[in-house]
Amino acid sequence: MKKVIVFFLMIILTASLAATPEIAGIKVKDSISYDGYEFKLKGAGIRKKLILKLYVGSLYTNREAEDESKILKGPVASVIRLDIISGIITSKLMKETVQEGFEKAMDGNTSSLQNEIDSFIGVFKEEINKGDQFTFVSLPGVGVTAYKGNEKLTVILDDRFREVLFSIWLGDDPADKKLKKKMMKG
Repeated sequence: MKKVIVFFLMIILTASLAATPEIAGIKVKDSISYDGYEFKLKGAGIRKKLILKLYVGSLYTNREAEDESKILKGPVASVIRLDIISGIITSKLMKETVQEGFEKAMDGNTSSLQNEIDSFIGVFKEEINKGDQFTFVSLPGVGVTAYKGNEKLTVILDDRFREVLFSIWLGDDPADKKLKKKMMKG
């Protein structure tokens, strides 16, 4: 009888581990591939502002990272994916929010990276709709590649920019502390 119970528990555990997590209607993939790297899901959660649910933020890494410093400072390659779940997010709002995120991450002095920031913010120039997906692939020592859906929009070849961008979500004072905790839960 014990063997039967253990067998069924193993089946249930295996099925639950194999299931693709779903958050706010978004199926968060267990792994993704970019630039010849395989990234595994570390964690995901919902970015909220007051009572509004804005997007699902997911963090993927190419190897284990017990804390965010391995991701921000290297050597861990990583991906942040934003799945838009709110119709209130507009291009203008996203541009303003990302600029504010850079200002916060850089203690108000963005001048050293402003050209790179402006180039990156161009990712949000087109209309943004519920269901859109933005992906930021971070390769330490190289920089960041930004995608909307499967379309590559820009490449910023600056490692300092990569670090500051990812600190918006994973830094000491992130945009959403609860989201950071969920993204780093792995």
